Amino acid sequence: MKRIISLTIYFVALLIGLQAYSQIELRQPFMMDTINNKGEKFDITFLIQVPSYENLKTSKNFIVIDENELINIATPKENGFMVNTYVANIIVNSYQKTTLNVFSTDKIKIGLDGSMIKERLSTKDSLNDDSKISKEICLEPGKHIISFTVLTSNDNPNHQLRFSFDGGEIKTINKDTKDSKYGLTLKEMLGGRNIYATTISPSGNYVMVKYYDTDDKGKRQYGYLIANKDKTLFFEEGNTSTQWAEEGVFFNDKNEDILYYFDKVNDNRRLITQNLFGVKNIVAENLPEGSLSLLANKSPFAILSQTSKIDNSKEDLRQYLLPDDRIDGWRNRSLLALYNFETQQIQPLTYGYRSTYLNDYNPKTNSILLSVSYDNITQRPFSQTSIYEMNLDSFKVDTIINGEGFVSSASYIPNTDLLVVKASGEAFNGIGNTLKKGIIPNAYHSMLFLMNKNTKEVECISKNFDPSISNIKVSENKTIYFTAENKDSVSLYVYSIENKDIKRIETNLDIVSGFDINHRGKDITFFGQNYNDFPIVYLNNSQKNYKIFQAKQKDNLALGEMNTWDFKFKNTTINGRYYLPADFDPEKKYPMVVYYYAGTSPTDRSFEMRYSAYLYTAQGYVVYVLNPSGTIGWGQEFASRHVNAWGERTADEIIYGVKEFTKEHSFVDAKKIGCMGASYGGFMTQLLQTKTDIFACAISHAGISDITSYWGEGYWGYSYSSGATANSYPWNRRDIYVDRSPLFNAHKINTPLLLLHGDSDTNVPVGESIQMYNALKILGKDVEFITVKGENHGIVDYEKRLKWNNTIYAYFAKYLKGQDTWWKAMYPDTQL
Repeated sequence: MKRIISLTIYFVALLIGLQAYSQIELRQPFMMDTINNKGEKFDITFLIQVPSYENLKTSKNFIVIDENELINIATPKENGFMVNTYVANIIVNSYQKTTLNVFSTDKIKIGLDGSMIKERLSTKDSLNDDSKISKEICLEPGKHIISFTVLTSNDNPNHQLRFSFDGGEIKTINKDTKDSKYGLTLKEMLGGRNIYATTISPSGNYVMVKYYDTDDKGKRQYGYLIANKDKTLFFEEGNTSTQWAEEGVFFNDKNEDILYYFDKVNDNRRLITQNLFGVKNIVAENLPEGSLSLLANKSPFAILSQTSKIDNSKEDLRQYLLPDDRIDGWRNRSLLALYNFETQQIQPLTYGYRSTYLNDYNPKTNSILLSVSYDNITQRPFSQTSIYEMNLDSFKVDTIINGEGFVSSASYIPNTDLLVVKASGEAFNGIGNTLKKGIIPNAYHSMLFLMNKNTKEVECISKNFDPSISNIKVSENKTIYFTAENKDSVSLYVYSIENKDIKRIETNLDIVSGFDINHRGKDITFFGQNYNDFPIVYLNNSQKNYKIFQAKQKDNLALGEMNTWDFKFKNTTINGRYYLPADFDPEKKYPMVVYYYAGTSPTDRSFEMRYSAYLYTAQGYVVYVLNPSGTIGWGQEFASRHVNAWGERTADEIIYGVKEFTKEHSFVDAKKIGCMGASYGGFMTQLLQTKTDIFACAISHAGISDITSYWGEGYWGYSYSSGATANSYPWNRRDIYVDRSPLFNAHKINTPLLLLHGDSDTNVPVGESIQMYNALKILGKDVEFITVKGENHGIVDYEKRLKWNNTIYAYFAKYLKGQDTWWKAMYPDTQL
């Protein structure tokens, strides 16, 4: 048995080696028999392996060859074999159909980006037509790697290899190529190591960076690293629940920088600690299910949040109690309890048929803030939030906020009687509202309030602060740190309670995706990205930024310039920016893609995003991005324009902006402009086509075609509309729900339109695209409708995401470049 296992391990190791090295010498094994126990004859060709895409990208051991370069391969030793792997790096700037011709005298397997596309397991005497292997291949824009894995032996005296292409504009690159950079591709953006969180140790000296690695099949492997400002200490794979133990938790009596996480082995849920040297210790076992928040008061307690589940989705007849009852899991309820690690006792803290949520914990008073949401379906925003304070010693409960409709959460400000509350402009009787009488604030523009929990006095501290508040963290030194949507960026700020001022913290980033502070507030870690680079993690120590980690580099990417461009419409400045191809020539004419959301969230400067501009500049487009009226991050008045608008002003701004941009930039081909948007942006795409013919084509993903049906059928249609169409309903505002719905204006659409939709979309149901498709078909208009099987509002499955993006690329290529090859390859003409 040992010998079999060892042999298996040997061959597995050998195959791994063959994946990463250009030349491996092999010998014929000792043939005890002519067949194995399955009756199979030995075949050395099974050792010819096509290297994986990951190995092709990362290994430097492969020999790089050029088109039409004649390769003479060394002859192996007597009675031996040699596996030789060569690679060709190629770049294409647009979709290409070509024939790959490979001339080889030996047995060979040919791969494209890690997948075998052709093999020949026989030998030839010389490089002639008889030795040619041909394969028609389709190449998407970007970089590709072709691999040639050849098995040579003494049976054949000649060992030669050469390849060429028939047709297509294809560039081969090697170490001598002067310009070997290539444009951003979706695989490049999604693949490799991706950062999703960063946290700081209690001392402020160490940072934990959480990430996941995505392989070429879309499979994710999670892990984290620990680093200080000087070096990375270690990497750890697997557990995603790892976090820093705060000073004062029961197992951290020395107030050290300790990690902890939960795992489960044979139904035994455990709490495990780990120091910075990797030493682990099991602290507690047989823990209850649910979320455990450890209390930093040196006692063996945690707040336990457990969910009571009710599943009525399989009932033949199903009664709905409220509009949200259609949502799977809506009837589940979460309750809070106090868990004792020593006695394993669970003491309930809340009970009832409403969910309760932990907001914050105060170790000095041993109290918690908890929130409860109450349905109030007859009055917008259709729910109310109450926040309570509970003392964990006496179980005394005080009501802090009672039934506020526009409050999100509250946190303690240590060493004071103050709370910081996140809410919108209508909260607390509108004390933060700066708008003229009769104008309704945008409920999605978030603000900061200070509340004295004893007197219940409230002050809005961001009343005249234009950015919209996102995430909040409070330190012991009476400072509040928060991120906010700041026009088309996300910035990091600090508010001093003593000085009563807000200051922006320099981060070297356009977009701060996440941040963390130690409890003293002296040290900060944050991560995010710039408009033209992958995410970076920083540590701000002693008010100096140290770069801790960057998972991916942009060195090999060809990225063009980004410039801002604003215009005035009805005395309002509308901000925008445009991106140019890397090889931009101002004397040439370029097709242009216009992107917007036009709802209430900004189209920000993120490099890695679903509609990254650089995915399109890589294919030769100029990309124009704008943020029209109604977007949060530009102040209360600008944001309020979203309310009850549904394109009333926004569409005109986009049309005017595109026309003015085209006039001012002669390099744009005015006859080759496309536009795209998703969700509310998909609605805007459809609405624009009812108002203008300036676009050569348009793409709507998950777009709303009928505001009424979206309001009634989308899981969150009516609740989103409580902000977007405040106090307006189908029965009292026909001018919005009918007149501004693209479906009721479908006859005005002349632009070719692509409708994309996940067929399982619960946010904007697929019927929104179906009814627009039906209308345009009946009207004889140019329309395409593509659904993505099993996908919801956003396309998240890796392979489906690639196909979805390629559909967008192919559609733009067809109408903006006059190249329909890609579209026809994906969606051939079908006559039924």
